Amino acid sequence: MTANGDQPNTVHLGFGELLTNLRTIRGFSQGELARRSNLDPSSISRLEAGTRVPERDTVIRLADALALPIPDRDRLLASAGFRSIALDDPLITELAMLLADPTLGESTAQDLRAALRVAIQYARSRRGLS
Repeated sequence: MTANGDQPNTVHLGFGELLTNLRTIRGFSQGELARRSNLDPSSISRLEAGTRVPERDTVIRLADALALPIPDRDRLLASAGFRSIALDDPLITELAMLLADPTLGESTAQDLRAALRVAIQYARSRRGLS
């Protein structure tokens, strides 16, 4: 909390810093990012300065414009206070709930994790094959 009792605005400040960093790494100016994301250049400036709070759709448009890989896209979403895209998948949500359920039993949880490891290994081996 700040001295006046307000919560600090670290989530949005973190978003602005991360957006600036990701934009700079890709060599885009604020104007170029605005053009690619179909936003006003002043919006990019305010988002990076932390004076504008982004909507989820705006964050996704920026991530698309930056061609961010999933981990960076999820970091950008999280820094703005939004849930990961991966967590929008109902199967992922159900899996997380099952693994967190104390009534599942440790043996069943271990079996489920083993099955996940096999599925992940399979998917990695098939990646890029079509």
